[in-house]
Amino acid sequence: MDKFEQFGEVMVVLDTLLPPGEAFRKNHMGLNKALMGMEMMKGGGGGGNDDAVELQEEQIDAQYKYDKKKYQYDWRQLNRQHKFALRQNRIKREEIEEDIGRRNAMGQDQADHALESYNFQFDREMEAFQKSERLASSGIDLTQKNREQQLDYNRASFNLSKDSIENQAFERYQKLSFKATEALMAHQQGTDTGNLEHMQKLSGLEQKRTKAVMTQQAERAQAAQQSLVYRLQGAKAEGKARARGVQGRSNEKQIQAAVAESGLKQSMLYDKITRSGFAFDAAIYGMETALRHTMASNSIRTKYSDLDYALKQKKVDATDLSISKAYTQSQESVTHQWRGADAQAILRTDEALRKIEGQRMLTPVAGPLPPTWINLSEPTVLDPPKPERGPRPIKGSMSVGSSSTGMGTGGMVTAGLGAAAGALAVGTTMAASSSAAGATFGTAGFVGLIGPWAPVAVAALAIGSMFIDW
Repeated sequence: MDKFEQFGEVMVVLDTLLPPGEAFRKNHMGLNKALMGMEMMKGGGGGGNDDAVELQEEQIDAQYKYDKKKYQYDWRQLNRQHKFALRQNRIKREEIEEDIGRRNAMGQDQADHALESYNFQFDREMEAFQKSERLASSGIDLTQKNREQQLDYNRASFNLSKDSIENQAFERYQKLSFKATEALMAHQQGTDTGNLEHMQKLSGLEQKRTKAVMTQQAERAQAAQQSLVYRLQGAKAEGKARARGVQGRSNEKQIQAAVAESGLKQSMLYDKITRSGFAFDAAIYGMETALRHTMASNSIRTKYSDLDYALKQKKVDATDLSISKAYTQSQESVTHQWRGADAQAILRTDEALRKIEGQRMLTPVAGPLPPTWINLSEPTVLDPPKPERGPRPIKGSMSVGSSSTGMGTGGMVTAGLGAAAGALAVGTTMAASSSAAGATFGTAGFVGLIGPWAPVAVAALAIGSMFIDW
């Protein structure tokens, strides 16, 4: 087995250790170029070998000089990158510390503000609840006081109305009593006046009767006396005639004439007495008729007077009944109004109390407290490991792959320096993250890139370079 085959087996081992992309980028392209160059050298021959050897030696010397300069340059560059990464990490730690402190301060302020807002809102709700309770209590007191006053006013109004009704009924009863008294007095006056007039008429008739009787008796006595006088005069004239003693016809005639004159006078007196008796009887009959008419008129007057008084008494009784009914109805109406007013006042009071009860606020209940702030922990920023020198350049050997460099945030990182350069590049990339999450990710990437397979891959690369014979 020649060196070419041995190198091929080593590269197969490297392919199994390195990640696919890294193996392809760092090894396969360079190995393909090297294999192509070796095949060209093995395929050449003849007289051009010496020139090719000399040319190859010159190239090897030039390459060795270049590799030494490149080695020193890469070492200086690696130190600069390491210092820059350390400086960036220090700045990053300060920025992270400042950012985490600011976030913690802002978070704590927000938590304190949320707690203060929570307490402020609860205090305001409690004050509003207490104010609502005070207003509700005062409103209940005022409503109940208003109810008591309204009930007192209703009772006072009822008493005033009742007194007014009683006064009105009393006045009507008084007026009715006056009317009844007036009617009784008028009836009594009419009765007395009528009785007096009736008595006066009876007295007048009785006086007329007595006068007529006395007149008739006087006339009868006068007539009897006149008749006696006439008789005496006739007897005296007849005695005178007879005393003369003369007899004869003339004497007889004188006697007859005297007797006739006495008889005529007595006859006239008798006729006068008879006519006076007729006149007396007629007068007595007229008086008795007038008396009967007077008695009948008085009876009729008394009857109608009693009927009129009875009618007035009926009117008084009807008025009394009307006043009594009106008084009772007014009392019931006022009582009904009073009860209705009290019921309305009680109903309005109950409605107002329920309205006040409905407007009362619920007792504030403290809700869950706002979340508290937990300080963020500062992410760890790892410094890249100190750079280590790789193997010095060996004359006649060449590094696998090109001398390309990886660019980190700290600067250019040479890939040909092996594990130190790779670790440095990773460290600077992590240090260049601009946030805590970036820093954390850079740390995780750093740990992943320098995982357990990295030393093996670097060692494999170093061993593989020993098998390349230029």
